[in-house]
Amino acid sequence: MFAAKHNFGLVDAIRPEALGVPGKRIFRILVDGPSSAAATLWVEKEQVYGLSMAMKKMLEVSEGPEAEKDLEADFPLLTDPSALRAGSLRALAFKVGRLGLAYGPGEHLTVFFHDAGEEPGRGEDDEEGEEPEEAGPPPTLQVCLKRGQAEAFVRESLEVTASGRGTDALSRSALVASGKVDPGRNGHFKH
Repeated sequence: MFAAKHNFGLVDAIRPEALGVPGKRIFRILVDGPSSAAATLWVEKEQVYGLSMAMKKMLEVSEGPEAEKDLEADFPLLTDPSALRAGSLRALAFKVGRLGLAYGPGEHLTVFFHDAGEEPGRGEDDEEGEEPEEAGPPPTLQVCLKRGQAEAFVRESLEVTASGRGTDALSRSALVASGKVDPGRNGHFKH
């Protein structure tokens, strides 16, 4: 179902990073896989923030009989434990076009990265976010994260996206989500 060209399996580390000065920063996600597997994934600020918010939503789902039903409603569920084993031990670098997120296998989270250079062009009739799941090439990279790694990624992503202190809505949302600003108490934002 989710066969990526490169599967790093359960990775050693994943972290977001911003390079440059606020307003002119570029973002990347660094992945340290098993053995010699590593990836530098060039992303947009919105992608880092969106991925961290989706991960946060997955992590906040309460445990119990309703949890699995809630997860399946919003995220695909992977059950094949072979996704945790590395199938590729290469060094990769590419600009990310699309991201995907799935719950599993087990208590892990799986992230899919699509190379922007391999993405087919959008037709004029296609609306943003309304693509068939099987459209286009398979993901370029697939990685699995432990719960603690995902929680750390969320924290670091919020710090990285909030550190620029931009004036756009995304920057304001990141500042609030990271806890640096509470508009209800300190009045930083105009309503």
